[in-house]
Amino acid sequence: MRCLISILPRSDPAPTRDATVGPDWVALVGTAVSIVLHVILDADKPCFPFILGCCLFWTGYIVIRARRDKHILREWGFRTDNLLSASIVPLLLFGAATVALASYGATRGTLRFPPHAFFLLLLYPIWGLVQQFLALGIVAGNLEKVPALRARRWLIALLTAAIFSLVHINDARVMAATFGLQLVLVPIYFRDRNLIPLAVVHGWLGALFYLWVLDVDLWQQTFG
Repeated sequence: MRCLISILPRSDPAPTRDATVGPDWVALVGTAVSIVLHVILDADKPCFPFILGCCLFWTGYIVIRARRDKHILREWGFRTDNLLSASIVPLLLFGAATVALASYGATRGTLRFPPHAFFLLLLYPIWGLVQQFLALGIVAGNLEKVPALRARRWLIALLTAAIFSLVHINDARVMAATFGLQLVLVPIYFRDRNLIPLAVVHGWLGALFYLWVLDVDLWQQTFG
């Protein structure tokens, strides 16, 4: 995947903030609180009130920061100017991963796609955008500001993937899957600085992983 990323045409990445600017401690603390609440409240099944509250809180935070700093949205990766070129690698990743998940589901007898799964594919990327904003825009973005890590993006990728996988500590299989996914998404993010296609891939692969690998219908589990 790393070789493929380097071969494909590079889109215009957003300029990063001056390295002398310190970490965003408010966002980091908020991320830590979100992780703890996620582990506690989502222990058995998705907690819709928590997901909705988390989406609303971080949307408010993003709006407030964007009013104070007109460049922050582009720096985080909320942009459309390079959306087409930034979507190539994520779509290739989605295609390859979908084939792998479908093959696993076919061998295990879990390959199914109920009609309401379409609604899950529409909604899950919204939650995926919040998660990738925290993992990439906040965690990876602030790790870049650490002098010892600035030139070691491979280490930033490992740390970000490890933190993201710990969020799903309640299920070892989800931990392994999220670690592997995030390990691939971090370099893609550094290449293009666009969260939108990564959020879509996160949501779609997450829905299919639960359905075909874990044999769990997230729609029914969340909404009954």
